[in-house]
Amino acid sequence: MRTLVFSAALIVAGTGLAAQQVDPALSLITSEPPKVDREVVELGKMLFFDARLSGDGSTACVDCHDPDYGWSDGSELARGYPGTKHWRNSQSIVNVGYVGGGLHWDAGLASLNDQVIDAMGAGFVSNIDTVLAEERLRQIPDYVSRFKAIWGETPNMPRIAEAIATFEMSLISENSPYDQYMAGQRSALSQDALRGLELFNGKANCSSCHNGKLMSDMQFHNVSVPPNPSLAEDPLRQVTFRYLMRNLDVEPEIYDALDRDPGRYLSTKDPQDLGKFRTPPLRYLKYTAPYMHNGVFYTLEEVVEFYNVGGTQDVFQTKSPLLQPLNLSRQEKQALVAFLESMSGSEIKVKQPELPDYEALAFPAASLNLAALEQAPEPAPTSNAEPEVTVPASSGLSMTLRDTGSPYATAETPAVADNPSRIKDIGGTLYVTVEEGDTLGDLARVIYGDPLQYRRLYEANRDNLRNPNDVRKGMLLRIP
Repeated sequence: MRTLVFSAALIVAGTGLAAQQVDPALSLITSEPPKVDREVVELGKMLFFDARLSGDGSTACVDCHDPDYGWSDGSELARGYPGTKHWRNSQSIVNVGYVGGGLHWDAGLASLNDQVIDAMGAGFVSNIDTVLAEERLRQIPDYVSRFKAIWGETPNMPRIAEAIATFEMSLISENSPYDQYMAGQRSALSQDALRGLELFNGKANCSSCHNGKLMSDMQFHNVSVPPNPSLAEDPLRQVTFRYLMRNLDVEPEIYDALDRDPGRYLSTKDPQDLGKFRTPPLRYLKYTAPYMHNGVFYTLEEVVEFYNVGGTQDVFQTKSPLLQPLNLSRQEKQALVAFLESMSGSEIKVKQPELPDYEALAFPAASLNLAALEQAPEPAPTSNAEPEVTVPASSGLSMTLRDTGSPYATAETPAVADNPSRIKDIGGTLYVTVEEGDTLGDLARVIYGDPLQYRRLYEANRDNLRNPNDVRKGMLLRIP
């Protein structure tokens, strides 16, 4: 049985072309757009274009999500951070604010905020340390004033991610001929597109997977897309491929046997998910070539022909049974392409923002009493053991922390004092509980009074924390 894209049925108008019953609920014109704050959008736009949020200052979000290429990058496989190459196609971010259930081709990231943080920390994307990213923005007075005006905070990673994600959610394509038709404008679709719509829901059976507002069931299917030859030919793409496999705990005997993307398996480790990818939305499709998770098809005509012949070899034995030869005529394939193109409205263009400059900050050297420091008494001899600092009794805690000797370290830990339940004693070892938005720098400030001590936390927890930017709510990190 075929699943129809519309809740309303098809209406056949006499012996002529089948007329489709409109359904305003399926038009983005009549949908409630994601709620965004315009000041946050403006800040996020600046950060989206700012390459200083990458390790060597060369790679901005816009480099992989370029408005001139449908907010993708126009390449089969995405570019990587200098010295690396990616091995998946860069998805368009248009209408991403409507997408739920995870981001990326395998829905491996929970939210847009998570995606921003993950991309910034990934060695093959932006490759920048969280604290370095924060400090770069704190060296730019215009950014500092904007963060303080919006949130009352200096630049920090959770707010950086929120700003960029909010800008991305503002990119909405809602004026396509398909949207206009679904909103009740009968003349919005051409005769070819109307015929294609009938095929889409009928003989071509596209609506089995492409349905709803975004023309995606948000489910995962293996449609047997052939591998991109570049993965077999380019050693740098293979390096990135294996790097991610290892980071996601895929066994070597599995990834060494792969000649293509394992898809949803990366997130679930379920063999039944090998080769499966989430059904991509079809909005804005006209501008986002090349197509598929690995960019192997450059035109919609190629995509339609791929489905017309029923796909290719099922190497993972997980191919969707929905994929069957369609036996479409040349005219039918042309009509189907016409309908697919009707789901794209006008191009979304934005003016590249003018980015603020770094400024050297004045050091308060004049306020230092160097003479007093020179006359300070010699410190008492200490043993080789690290000195201990006891948290004041007024804090309500009975724990002892090691003093690192940092000029920023203090014995006061107000964040812990406000929430002592974050510290747990398990078998005589102290752990801190990660809360929403925490970075290692935040936790080091809580524990030691010095965000620069985040490296101690990282080194003490490397067995369970491979990426210093991958700190997640609910984690227990050992306090060294």
